[in-house]
Amino acid sequence: ALIEIIEINFEKGLNVFTGESGSGKSLILDSLNSLFGGTNIPLIHLIRPGSNECSIEARFKVSASIRNLLMEKNFSLAEDYLVITRNSFRKGSKIISKFFINDKSINKKSLEQLGCYFVDFAGQKDIHLFNSQDYLRKIIDDFGSKELNELNKNISKTFLKLNMLKKEINSELISIQKDKDNFFANTKILQVLEEANLTDENEIILLKEKQLKLSNNYELKNTLNAVLVFLSDFNGENNSVCSQLLQSIKQLNKLIKYDKKLNGASEKLINTHAEIEDVVYLITKYLESIEIEECSLDEVQTRLFKLKNLEKAFSLELSSLIKKRNELRRIPSIDFREEEIKNLREKHACLDIDFKKMLKEQSIKRKKIASNLEIAVNLTLKELGLMNSCFAIEFQQIEPNLNGSDQIQFLFSANPDQKLAPLTHLISGGEMSRFLLALKLNISNLANTLFLDEVDNGLSGKSLLSTINLIKKISIKQQTLCITHHPMLAASSDVHYKVEKHLLNGSTSTSLTKLTSIKQKQNELAELIGGGFEDASSYALTLLNKAAA
Repeated sequence: ALIEIIEINFEKGLNVFTGESGSGKSLILDSLNSLFGGTNIPLIHLIRPGSNECSIEARFKVSASIRNLLMEKNFSLAEDYLVITRNSFRKGSKIISKFFINDKSINKKSLEQLGCYFVDFAGQKDIHLFNSQDYLRKIIDDFGSKELNELNKNISKTFLKLNMLKKEINSELISIQKDKDNFFANTKILQVLEEANLTDENEIILLKEKQLKLSNNYELKNTLNAVLVFLSDFNGENNSVCSQLLQSIKQLNKLIKYDKKLNGASEKLINTHAEIEDVVYLITKYLESIEIEECSLDEVQTRLFKLKNLEKAFSLELSSLIKKRNELRRIPSIDFREEEIKNLREKHACLDIDFKKMLKEQSIKRKKIASNLEIAVNLTLKELGLMNSCFAIEFQQIEPNLNGSDQIQFLFSANPDQKLAPLTHLISGGEMSRFLLALKLNISNLANTLFLDEVDNGLSGKSLLSTINLIKKISIKQQTLCITHHPMLAASSDVHYKVEKHLLNGSTSTSLTKLTSIKQKQNELAELIGGGFEDASSYALTLLNKAAA
């Protein structure tokens, strides 16, 4: 938002940044945070208005310990330095960022993991971090031996294996239950189809025909009896077809003696009479069959209704139902895989026993580290003038996860009559500044550089002097970058930078100047001191001379 271009050559020892509020001091810290994938600068403010890209780059000298850590994380390094770059650019309405190590692309997550080995940040706004279990656990685990690191990895792997086994068992149980449900469903279907006694795929057609016949039985009998009356002489009235044919045959036979040609006509009438007699016989038998019909109309309709319902229920035609029944008859008894489930459960139980042993061992190791850290931080707090303060690390057992079963909480009390409470509950700004410094002094051994953001804020007198002395002590073994408003701390610096904000042609930008001469430093300290310039300037020179002594 404010920086157009700045190049800073940080030096050994204590590097101090001073300047008016809002000048952009924290942007230096935030830029380093953003370099390692942090979110101190929101994406929307990462690229300066009127520009389309932003580049943040830092060059680090690589120590032997950092090189070893990089190798453990599969980062091979030929050079004695390492250049980390974040290039961000606009792409439509989005902002895209790409990260590089020595011009080799690296993903954001990997870079975030490496960040803590290069720069460790501390500032009062970091207090929210102490609500994060990941942050607190990392503080403890970073002090662990290789044995604890291996144990943490094994716990993570074992937890995943246990979850996979649990999912496998549940999946098998669901599959078995599904097989059972299918088996019992098929058994029930087979039972229904067997009870239906399906024998002929044309049964429905035949039943419909029989239904049509039986439902018209009365009309069939009456009409057929009437036909019989026409065809045969049942009433003895000699007016049926058969009777008339017989009379005709007799008359023709009388005439044959006169003309043999009529013999053919007579034979045809005799054959016709025989055929009609056959028809009469068939109709008579049909009428007898109607009388002795085995199935009543109700029985036919009931059977037809049942078969149609079966077709509707299974959405299958009768022929397919018969086929399905035959297939179901061949289904073997189901194997419920009880032995397989038993083996999986035994495997899960054995692994769970090992997992619980590892969790117990992990917790013991963490508590030992926490105890040593408590002692070290409490001693440092006394050095900083918090003689009655107390710092403690509390462990509670929780449901195991990838990181173990420890819930960690940092507790603090500034006075003897105050109960230990979570850091974020009962701690003033000045106390928080000194606590952070005490903690960082004892946990920042991994990072080459420590960046302190106004950790001296709210301090004065002995507390301030103790804090300055401790910061100086830290800066002897670690490169220390510090944003401050205190002239005493600024005077104690090895390198002093002044941060200023300028407005030029309607555009605001931040610049940084390294103060090299005594006069430059004296003037900056006088501005920090405030009051009458002459007195402030004199006091500033005294502070510089005292720091140099």
